[in-house]
Amino acid sequence: AMSVTHLSPTLRAPVVSQLTRPDGKRATRRVLCRAADTQATTTTAPETMEMRESREILDSFFVGKSLAETLLERAGSVFTDALSEVSRFDADNREQIRAFQDEVLSKAREESQRGKRKDDGMR
Repeated sequence: AMSVTHLSPTLRAPVVSQLTRPDGKRATRRVLCRAADTQATTTTAPETMEMRESREILDSFFVGKSLAETLLERAGSVFTDALSEVSRFDADNREQIRAFQDEVLSKAREESQRGKRKDDGMR
Protein backbone atom coordinates (compact mmCIF):
# COMPACT_ATOMS: atom_id res chain seq x y z
CA ALA A 1 0.00 0.00 0.00
CA MET A 2 1.05 3.59 -0.49
CA SER A 3 0.71 6.62 1.68
CA VAL A 4 1.62 10.28 1.39
CA THR A 5 4.52 10.99 3.71
CA HIS A 6 5.32 14.58 2.76
CA LEU A 7 4.57 17.24 0.17
CA SER A 8 7.02 17.96 -2.61
CA PRO A 9 8.37 21.47 -2.02
CA THR A 10 8.65 22.26 -5.71
CA LEU A 11 5.23 21.22 -6.91
CA ARG A 12 3.42 21.18 -3.61
CA ALA A 13 2.11 17.85 -4.82
CA PRO A 14 1.92 14.73 -2.66
CA VAL A 15 4.91 12.42 -2.80
CA VAL A 16 3.81 8.81 -2.48
CA SER A 17 5.91 6.23 -0.71
CA GLN A 18 5.45 2.63 0.48
CA LEU A 19 4.00 2.13 3.93
CA THR A 20 4.16 -1.12 5.85
CA ARG A 21 2.64 -1.98 9.20
CA PRO A 22 4.72 -3.14 12.17
CA ASP A 23 3.65 -6.77 11.55
CA GLY A 24 5.25 -6.65 8.11
CA LYS A 25 1.99 -6.67 6.12
CA ARG A 26 1.24 -3.91 3.72
CA ALA A 27 -1.10 -1.22 5.02
CA THR A 28 -4.25 -0.23 3.21
CA ARG A 29 -3.87 2.55 0.65
CA ARG A 30 -4.26 5.94 2.21
CA VAL A 31 -3.63 9.51 1.04
CA LEU A 32 -3.05 12.36 3.44
CA CYS A 33 -3.08 15.95 2.22
CA ARG A 34 -2.21 19.23 3.87
CA ALA A 35 -3.53 22.64 2.87
CA ALA A 36 -0.05 24.19 2.82
CA ASP A 37 3.50 23.14 3.54
CA THR A 38 5.37 25.81 5.50
CA GLN A 39 8.71 24.41 4.38
CA ALA A 40 7.87 24.40 0.68
CA THR A 41 9.65 26.75 -1.65
CA THR A 42 7.81 29.22 -3.84
CA THR A 43 9.13 27.85 -7.12
CA THR A 44 6.60 25.83 -9.06
CA ALA A 45 6.72 23.74 -12.19
CA PRO A 46 5.02 25.00 -15.36
CA GLU A 47 1.27 24.44 -15.40
CA THR A 48 0.32 21.20 -17.11
CA MET A 49 -2.75 20.58 -19.26
CA GLU A 50 -4.26 18.46 -16.47
CA MET A 51 -3.76 21.25 -13.93
CA ARG A 52 -5.39 23.75 -16.30
CA GLU A 53 -8.37 21.44 -16.89
CA SER A 54 -8.67 20.82 -13.17
CA ARG A 55 -8.70 24.56 -12.48
CA GLU A 56 -11.31 25.11 -15.22
CA ILE A 57 -13.53 22.43 -13.69
CA LEU A 58 -13.13 24.00 -10.26
CA ASP A 59 -13.92 27.46 -11.67
CA SER A 60 -17.02 26.03 -13.39
CA PHE A 61 -18.14 24.52 -10.10
CA PHE A 62 -17.92 27.86 -8.31
CA VAL A 63 -19.70 29.68 -11.15
CA GLY A 64 -22.50 27.08 -11.02
CA LYS A 65 -22.71 27.33 -7.24
CA SER A 66 -22.88 31.13 -7.39
CA LEU A 67 -25.52 30.94 -10.12
CA ALA A 68 -27.67 28.61 -8.03
CA GLU A 69 -27.33 30.80 -4.93
CA THR A 70 -28.23 33.95 -6.90
CA LEU A 71 -31.25 32.28 -8.50
CA LEU A 72 -32.46 31.07 -5.10
CA GLU A 73 -32.06 34.55 -3.61
CA ARG A 74 -33.99 36.13 -6.45
CA ALA A 75 -36.69 33.46 -6.37
CA GLY A 76 -37.03 34.03 -2.64
CA SER A 77 -37.32 37.76 -3.22
CA VAL A 78 -39.98 37.30 -5.92
CA PHE A 79 -41.91 34.90 -3.69
CA THR A 80 -41.76 37.32 -0.75
CA ASP A 81 -42.94 40.20 -2.96
CA ALA A 82 -45.82 38.11 -4.32
CA LEU A 83 -46.84 37.03 -0.82
CA SER A 84 -46.73 40.65 0.29
CA GLU A 85 -49.01 41.68 -2.60
CA VAL A 86 -51.48 38.90 -1.79
CA SER A 87 -51.51 39.94 1.86
CA ARG A 88 -52.03 43.60 0.92
CA PHE A 89 -54.88 42.66 -1.43
CA ASP A 90 -56.47 40.54 1.30
CA ALA A 91 -56.21 43.38 3.84
CA ASP A 92 -57.69 45.91 1.37
CA ASN A 93 -60.50 43.51 0.50
CA ARG A 94 -61.34 42.93 4.19
CA GLU A 95 -61.33 46.70 4.80
CA GLN A 96 -63.74 47.25 1.90
CA ILE A 97 -66.05 44.51 3.21
CA ARG A 98 -65.97 46.01 6.73
CA ALA A 99 -66.75 49.50 5.34
CA PHE A 100 -69.64 48.04 3.29
CA GLN A 101 -71.02 46.26 6.37
CA ASP A 102 -70.77 49.46 8.42
CA GLU A 103 -72.61 51.41 5.69
CA VAL A 104 -75.39 48.80 5.49
CA LEU A 105 -75.82 48.71 9.29
CA SER A 106 -75.80 52.51 9.48
CA LYS A 107 -78.55 52.76 6.86
CA ALA A 108 -80.53 50.05 8.66
CA ARG A 109 -80.33 52.02 11.95
CA GLU A 110 -81.42 55.22 10.20
CA GLU A 111 -84.40 53.45 8.63
CA SER A 112 -85.25 51.92 11.97
CA GLN A 113 -85.13 55.35 13.67
CA ARG A 114 -87.33 56.88 10.94
CA GLY A 115 -89.79 54.06 11.33
CA LYS A 116 -89.99 54.58 15.10
CA ARG A 117 -90.58 58.32 14.66
CA LYS A 118 -93.39 57.68 12.22
CA ASP A 119 -94.93 55.17 14.61
CA ASP A 120 -94.65 57.64 17.53
CA GLY A 121 -96.23 60.38 15.42
CA MET A 122 -99.26 58.25 14.55
CA ARG A 123 -100.07 57.39 18.13
